[in-house]
Amino acid sequence: MLTIKQINKTGLLARYISNPKERRIVLISFILSAIFIIIGVLYVALSYQTLMMEETRQYKESFKQLGSISRIGFFAVIAIYPVFLLLKWKKIKGIRLGDIQLKTVLQFLAKWVRKWHVPVALISTAIVLLHGYLAIIRGFKLDFTYISGIVTTIILFFLMVMGLKRYKRIDKQWHLKLGIGFFILFMIHATFA
Repeated sequence: MLTIKQINKTGLLARYISNPKERRIVLISFILSAIFIIIGVLYVALSYQTLMMEETRQYKESFKQLGSISRIGFFAVIAIYPVFLLLKWKKIKGIRLGDIQLKTVLQFLAKWVRKWHVPVALISTAIVLLHGYLAIIRGFKLDFTYISGIVTTIILFFLMVMGLKRYKRIDKQWHLKLGIGFFILFMIHATFA
């Protein structure tokens, strides 16, 4: 049986993520996300009859809460973009808040948003998948909410693939472009659902 250490050194992630610590955090986050999805699917399977007998409004509120939680996670994930954009701004060096230089604060924030970008994205994706699963098992409808949710999830899948390629800088800025597209689509889905 392979250990996390062995998978970390030889797996798919080793080809893309050269930093072993970062690779390990991504691997652990991926495993936790997979466990979360498995537990969610098992819970739904074990309480399927109860869920199907629930009032439609109450049921919708349950899976909408998962969508709201993932939205908060994705806002945290998207925070990486404005922080790094501000750090590239040349005039940032001259801005001070009393004795504190704004660039120093942004560098501290950049370290944290970079470290937690992928783990929070993976966990938020797991929550989105459960949200979609709960929405679809009660009955698929060919309406704006379902179609926009499915399109947004497909974009999210490609965003994750390009995110992996981003580690090697071979994504040709597709991770950023898909990230902006995903942000717009998930906000439309969340607002008009």
